Amino acid sequence: MQRIGLVDDSVMLRSAIKNVLESSGFEVVLEAGGSQELFEKMEKTVPSLILLDVFFPTENGLDILARLKKQYPPVKVLMVTGLKQETISEEAKRLGASGVLYKPFDTDDLLNAIKQA
Repeated sequence: MQRIGLVDDSVMLRSAIKNVLESSGFEVVLEAGGSQELFEKMEKTVPSLILLDVFFPTENGLDILARLKKQYPPVKVLMVTGLKQETISEEAKRLGASGVLYKPFDTDDLLNAIKQA
């Protein structure tokens, strides 16, 4: 079973994704609203896959991705964004993301992206 972390500044979106994942048999082991909270929690629990938003009010998800891959290379990261921009997708993959999931997405899109990651 995949142990999943959710990193998004929207509590409502994290809650909705968590409900879908848990009802589909996944274990959500970590939730964070930004990088500081994420890295503090990862000192205790390291998920196998992290769903990471690209845009935060005060930081960039791509910077968080780069730090994640440097500190925790085996962790897979699936970037989540509402902006379909090729440069974001290319940079995310260059930095080690397993894929990019575009908002809005439905349950099937989410589960397929996780399976492919």
